[in-house]
Amino acid sequence: MIKTRMVLFGRKKLMYYKGLLIRADYGLHEQIASIVNEKLPNGGRILDLGCGQGALSLRLHDMGYQVHAVDIDPSDFKCTEVPFEQLDFNNKGAVTSFIERHRDSFDLVIGIEVIEHIENGWEYVRMLRTLAKTGGFILISTPNVTNWLSRFVFLFTGKFHQFREEDLSYGHISPITAYHLGLILRSEKLDEIDIRPGGLLPPFWIDRSGYLLFLNFLNLFFYPLMKGIKKGWCIIATARKT
Repeated sequence: MIKTRMVLFGRKKLMYYKGLLIRADYGLHEQIASIVNEKLPNGGRILDLGCGQGALSLRLHDMGYQVHAVDIDPSDFKCTEVPFEQLDFNNKGAVTSFIERHRDSFDLVIGIEVIEHIENGWEYVRMLRTLAKTGGFILISTPNVTNWLSRFVFLFTGKFHQFREEDLSYGHISPITAYHLGLILRSEKLDEIDIRPGGLLPPFWIDRSGYLLFLNFLNLFFYPLMKGIKKGWCIIATARKT
């Protein structure tokens, strides 16, 4: 399921890269591409875990990287320029076999909007770390459950935004905060950890929903007082394996 994102005076249209659907928030793939360019020289080997149709894989391929794409549904993958391998992240036997075949193989392992679909986030990060070379990087993005909107939603409903009943239909089962993700990364002996906001979430927008307009009005007063990563629809975490 693809959900539209709210922007000022309207709703965002679906986005594509060379005809491939981008299953991520507005601007997130561009941010990730910029981070990859900072961390990795051209020609580096990248694993895109949870590639969807292959929009990010193709973008990184076009930037000069060697990309290996992985996801659960081979029929959904549309990128002919990049090799693809099927994997169910919740199938422990399949994951173990995949890790043994690709251990310590990649300069960068990317998991974009995947960890929230996984039953065990600790095991998932451990897998990414194992697949990365020593000196290589991992990069993870996930919905930001501590952004200002999610904080108000939790205040009134007791549930994180993007992790309510309606979000189960597209597999959002594991909310994770920036603090919790950082804790996992540190526990796995990764360093050079950086966690930043990603995607688009303006501090105020005009929407037809009276409920959202009410939350926007509240935010005008409380936004300056909020601590932590309050911006961004997502968070982006990078770390290095040493």
